[in-house]
Amino acid sequence: MKIVIAEDDEVSRLVLRRTLESLNFEVVAMADGQEAWDYLRENEAQVVITDWMMPGLDGLDLCRRLRVRGGRGPYTYLILLTGRHSREDRLKALQSGADDLLAKPLDRAELFARLNVARRIIGMEEQLRSRSAELERMHAELEQRNTRLAEIASCDGLTGLKNHRHFREALQGQFSLARRRGVPLSLVMIDVDQFKAFNDSFGHPAGDQVLVDVAHRLRSCVRDHDVVARYGGEEFAVLLPSSDAGAGRSLAERLRESIERHPWTFRPITISLGVSTLTPDVGRADALIEQADRSLYRSKAKGRNRVTHASDLAHGKDRPVVDWGDDIAEGPANDALICSTADQDIVRLAELLHEEDQAMPSVA
Repeated sequence: MKIVIAEDDEVSRLVLRRTLESLNFEVVAMADGQEAWDYLRENEAQVVITDWMMPGLDGLDLCRRLRVRGGRGPYTYLILLTGRHSREDRLKALQSGADDLLAKPLDRAELFARLNVARRIIGMEEQLRSRSAELERMHAELEQRNTRLAEIASCDGLTGLKNHRHFREALQGQFSLARRRGVPLSLVMIDVDQFKAFNDSFGHPAGDQVLVDVAHRLRSCVRDHDVVARYGGEEFAVLLPSSDAGAGRSLAERLRESIERHPWTFRPITISLGVSTLTPDVGRADALIEQADRSLYRSKAKGRNRVTHASDLAHGKDRPVVDWGDDIAEGPANDALICSTADQDIVRLAELLHEEDQAMPSVA
């Protein structure tokens, strides 16, 4: 244990130093309070034994300075040497930050007993600091694990994209924000064309790699604050905050081109995309998904590998085509999000009636 002495009387300082050294303590002796303060600003000591009355910086001021500084390092046990014995003097010494008082002239046995008290208190303080450091380390480790768990809970295990759950939460949050602030919001729904046939031909491991590569290509084309998620199976979703219809359509086209131009291993891979954009008449977040999904199926019906915006359907720019092919089985699992079979039958019936009208001879 290291002890610093601050004593202006040379004889008293020498006696105290030799006494402490005989007890196997490491001792640094200073001639006054200022010298001790200068030393302690750069060095640590477990115990300081200081005289009360000294020229310049006295023992009380030294104690006060050390206590003000005390929060930045290990605790220092302060013993004040004094010939004063009144109650007021003892209170003044303790209020200045001293832990103990030692009467002059020194009694060797009392000094040793007081230092044993100091040793116990310093030992307990070191244990507390050690446990506190360990708790801080454990807390930091727990925070890291919680962060990792949150990432796992929000990410798709295969592609590394955000998962369906995170996408729905992000959609609801961005939908509410866009409605409140009156800013644009677009959504792109994406489906890998004829993916079931690819799996049947080349196997599921190859199909998984396609999904991983598609995810990478999608993520490389978007902004940092856009949300790219695996919606389910071979279907993906891209949420575009602050993007109007034109920006949403342009981004979807970039995504389509990125996939189409990629040098795929087994055979060319393409995607079909449907885009929807928040408008004043959209009152719920799920409506954006429904519009984007209908647009996606229109892209598939028109021959796949293309982009359709929900506004195209609303304005009647495209006639429905019923040749869905193998992609019927590749749609989303939620039946509420796809064009119903009844709607398809109505479209087909209208086409048949139109064909019959064209075939009938005109009446003169």
